[in-house]
Amino acid sequence: MVMIMSAEITSGKSKNIFRLLRIARDVTVKDLADRLQIAPAYINAIEKDVQVPSKRLIRDYALALDVDERIIHSALQAGDGGKRFERLMLSLLQTLCGSDPSDLA
Repeated sequence: MVMIMSAEITSGKSKNIFRLLRIARDVTVKDLADRLQIAPAYINAIEKDVQVPSKRLIRDYALALDVDERIIHSALQAGDGGKRFERLMLSLLQTLCGSDPSDLA
């Protein structure tokens, strides 16, 4: 599972912090939508930067994924679409897997 997750993160498929966190927690769009009591299409729109979540939804998203809300806000304020978080995740995965970055591509 870790290799699938890390491959998806490094392949450029991940668009933003919301998608990265969901993938990191191994949660499907449907499961997250059920937890948040919103439509899966709305999750997809957030992850594709079509919709901007409200402050309340950001809080609920963090709670649903058991993540510190400040991580989300930090990535959003960085304005880099989660790239800083993506690099952090990749480093963490490389450490956990003991692999070279080229092995994850």
